[in-house]
Amino acid sequence: MGTERINNQFPTQIGSTRAEMWRQRTRAESKFDNTIPRSRFTTQSERSRALHGTGERTESDEERLRQRTIEELKTLVQAIQSGITDPWQLTDLIFYARHPEMRGISLTEENRALLDEWNQISALLVHPTLNEVSDILGLDLSKNEISSSREFATAFERAFGDSTGPLPGGHVDRFDDVIVHAVEWCPGLSPAILKSLLAQESNFNPKVINQWGYAGIAQFGREAAREVGLRVGLAGSPMDERLDPYKAIPAAAKLLNLKAQRLGQIAFSRYGQPNGTEFWKFVLAAYNGGEGTVALAMGHAYRRGLCLAREKGLVGADAVRFARQYASKWENVVAGGLSSPLGLAVARYFPQLIEMKYREISSYPTAIIARAIGAKG
Repeated sequence: MGTERINNQFPTQIGSTRAEMWRQRTRAESKFDNTIPRSRFTTQSERSRALHGTGERTESDEERLRQRTIEELKTLVQAIQSGITDPWQLTDLIFYARHPEMRGISLTEENRALLDEWNQISALLVHPTLNEVSDILGLDLSKNEISSSREFATAFERAFGDSTGPLPGGHVDRFDDVIVHAVEWCPGLSPAILKSLLAQESNFNPKVINQWGYAGIAQFGREAAREVGLRVGLAGSPMDERLDPYKAIPAAAKLLNLKAQRLGQIAFSRYGQPNGTEFWKFVLAAYNGGEGTVALAMGHAYRRGLCLAREKGLVGADAVRFARQYASKWENVVAGGLSSPLGLAVARYFPQLIEMKYREISSYPTAIIARAIGAKG
């Protein structure tokens, strides 16, 4: 029995559970025996900790898991390019690479943890990869529209042939022409600020991918990249347009414009309109920490401004005017450390990373503006 595609997802085998299917048949030696690398997780405890977490995962565990996932994604893409698109086969490919000792042994309910792992590989790794490749190629792989390795090679070349060309000039100034034209996507944005943002994010490295999956010269996450029209595909692969500086730099300007518009609607109209470089501090903070975080911080600052206004004997329109002016100054939003308006907002949006995110978001815009002003000088 095959699989069917529902809502662009490949479900597990229809009509039978994985355990029942394993009771009906036992797979012996796989045709991938000579091509699958052994898992870098050599003990069951390592596998379990990496897959399910124990609450005590170390940084080295996280790095090993990340590297294994990258290797497994490469393996899947190579298998798909060779013409293998059956989700069952692809899941077995990864599962037996992790558990070569399980070849020829039926998975039953007695192997509940391994059954769960097989299903996790299928749901969280294989099917998303098939869907991404289907979207990129413009094909429905579940219908076997192409099957030979030559057909796949042609489809991949057509979908994401590398057209970026060589990078011009030196290190710091090589994207200046791109930056000058990119700021047209964000009215009022100066090339100096955009260039300083890129320096802050990646030091002008167009191929960098950080440990959280943010990629490229402007360090786009997947959702934000798609929001401004970038094709993401498989992270770090040639079809990932976050790694193309000629597309990512204009996209960064577009994202700054989106952040500015949203802040105008949900924050500036309510709590105060920052001007000049203060305006860009708030927009840059939203680029880093999200417009929701910045809007909430401005709300806290506005209410704090009202309290200060009352202490000064101001009431009515005068108190409101004072509070709006107070909330539209970045220094007032960040003053007070973790008890500041920004600190309170960070605690709401990043409860597990409060101190780190407060330091990051509070210093991010001031560092970019200072660098931009220094460059102009």
